[in-house]
Amino acid sequence: MKKWLIEVEEALSEALNAISDGGIPSGNMYMLASIFYSKRQNMNNTALINEMSDATDQMVKEDWSYDERSKYQYKFHFVSAYLFCFVVAGKITEMKYDQIMEFVNGQMDLFTEGYSE
Repeated sequence: MKKWLIEVEEALSEALNAISDGGIPSGNMYMLASIFYSKRQNMNNTALINEMSDATDQMVKEDWSYDERSKYQYKFHFVSAYLFCFVVAGKITEMKYDQIMEFVNGQMDLFTEGYSE
């Protein structure tokens, strides 16, 4: 599990750096997940990247449908989307994804207090 924690920490750091200039709203940071997956995994399959983007977009928007304010939990949504790219790519199962998310959530501070950016 430690390798997943390192993978997620590095990807999250890169994503936070990418939005630091304000050009990308933090609530949309999850949209970078498939791009960072592609870059970090040396994968350039456009069809798979599009599939990842669609799947993660659907996943995050479903979460937002339950609580619109959850869009402010941009670090969580990025990490969740990034790891889900591994599911879409067939690298891990959804069960493994759940286990990794549980571990990562226990090790990292992914939630913003008070639902504000």
